[in-house]
Amino acid sequence: MARAQRAHGNAFAGDLLERSASGYAGVAAARMVEQDPSLRERQGPTALTAWRSHLTQRVLELAAAVVEGEPRLFTGRVTWSRKAFKARGQADLDLRNSIQALRDTLAERLPEPALGLPVDYVDAALALLALPAPSPDPSELDPRRPADRLALDYLQKILEGNVADGIELVTAAATGALGARAAYTDVLLPAQREVGRLWHAGELNIAEEHMVTAATQRTMAVVASQAPKQPPNGRTVVVAAVSGNVHDIGLRAAADMYQIAGWRVIFVGSDIPMQDLPTMLAFFEADLLMLGATLGTHIPRVAQAIRSIRERCERPVRVIVGGAAFDEAEDLWEKVGSDGYAATIDKGLEVGARLVGLQAA
Repeated sequence: MARAQRAHGNAFAGDLLERSASGYAGVAAARMVEQDPSLRERQGPTALTAWRSHLTQRVLELAAAVVEGEPRLFTGRVTWSRKAFKARGQADLDLRNSIQALRDTLAERLPEPALGLPVDYVDAALALLALPAPSPDPSELDPRRPADRLALDYLQKILEGNVADGIELVTAAATGALGARAAYTDVLLPAQREVGRLWHAGELNIAEEHMVTAATQRTMAVVASQAPKQPPNGRTVVVAAVSGNVHDIGLRAAADMYQIAGWRVIFVGSDIPMQDLPTMLAFFEADLLMLGATLGTHIPRVAQAIRSIRERCERPVRVIVGGAAFDEAEDLWEKVGSDGYAATIDKGLEVGARLVGLQAA
């Protein structure tokens, strides 16, 4: 009984935070600017608007954390924000002040039944921010390593406008000694992570990031079409991301690797409404679903989608989850009701094969 009441309280608090996110964020941002007038001097007349936007996202992440009873969905994103602030040369104290203002606002304005977990989780984030700041993340690409050097060469060609040359560089390596899977895992995906790091550091703009992403999608299509494939194994995997998740590079990579490994692949992409999944899985006679989530705010939708599949799907489909949303809390896959979790493409192939009774590719 107590457990059911606690779960209800979590859902109530999470729903309240989600529905009132911009309101709580606006009050907290105003409180922050009032307590530190230098913000307007340092950040200009848009300071209040910028902080309100920043805190709205934090409240939405807090709502997801509360619904799932998993503080790391919030504290992990605050820690990530700290790294991004440092990369951009923004003051660490400003971030701490913003989270403190949010804490004060929630403690003052949340109704009593909703107070517990939200304030506890914000306090946990403040405790992490009180620790010494971590060093800025170095580039993951080391030119002394052959695959990293190839990734850097690829990025340089794309960013210089030589897209065709960049694609040819990677596809030639993929058909040679490197191989298709390593072209994905050791070159293309690390190149995308490097683009993200450069963007957060202010060294790339949005247009450049989009240009690299588009080139990577084209390169993956060529590599996958040219790669030798294993004989069909008789199994079908559906690859999708829940509604609200618009990132699909990782999903595309997973889908391509399953196809090369002999699976029949139904790639439905990102931002899929959860109510559509049970019917789709039954129609395609799927054995496995790989479900991706990038942000912590997507986790409740993953859990809802899996519950819907268990209740409505006519087939006993196994479900693997993956994506950045699960990286801060690797045991979260069990809480959302999935059958497995994969942090990497290789792990996804291994777990997927095991769940449907195949030998790993």
